[in-house]
Amino acid sequence: MPSVTRKPQTARKQQRREELGQKLLAATERLMGEGLAFTELSVDRLASEAGISRATFYVYFEDKSQLLRGLAQQVFAELTDAARGWWDVADRGEVADLERSINKIIARYREHQLVLHAVIEMSAYDADVAEVYRGIFDGIVEAVAGIIERGQADGMMSGLPSRETAAALTWMVERTCHQTLRFSSPDGDAELTRAMTEIIWRTLYVRSSDAG
Repeated sequence: MPSVTRKPQTARKQQRREELGQKLLAATERLMGEGLAFTELSVDRLASEAGISRATFYVYFEDKSQLLRGLAQQVFAELTDAARGWWDVADRGEVADLERSINKIIARYREHQLVLHAVIEMSAYDADVAEVYRGIFDGIVEAVAGIIERGQADGMMSGLPSRETAAALTWMVERTCHQTLRFSSPDGDAELTRAMTEIIWRTLYVRSSDAG
């Protein structure tokens, strides 16, 4: 007979892991904000900064690689929520919806850029981190491709190849944020938002962003 307590226990452990993940995300960003690389952070240092014991860390995470994979999923969940500000209403064809969404993506990326840089760096030599990173982006590309296909069916969007266009635009946003935000101040974020909004809009939509 299957255990009736296993599922609730699993759910509680997952909830606890998510709670610890939030503490460890904040701890990681504080320590990296002091100039430390993620690879320089020991489990002891991370646990201490998060206010948990080393033993508790290892109850929920196998190692720093698993922690970083979890942090990547947390941060990209926030970025995806920001993207949904446009995804969910793309059929309205309002440039303001896209601009607000891009602005939120830039803000979230800037907030978490240190952890995102660590994810990108470790994905170059940690196969598990690379798999999570690629999987996240494959999911985003598929979501955007679906939006493009629906827009094409409605006659609102141009007839470019949907998945290839989605991939190009998704990675354009990621690479632009990664290469630009770490070398610029937030003062330029409005112009960056405007530029990326125009690029995406002019690529996808049949109607000009200046049209009423």
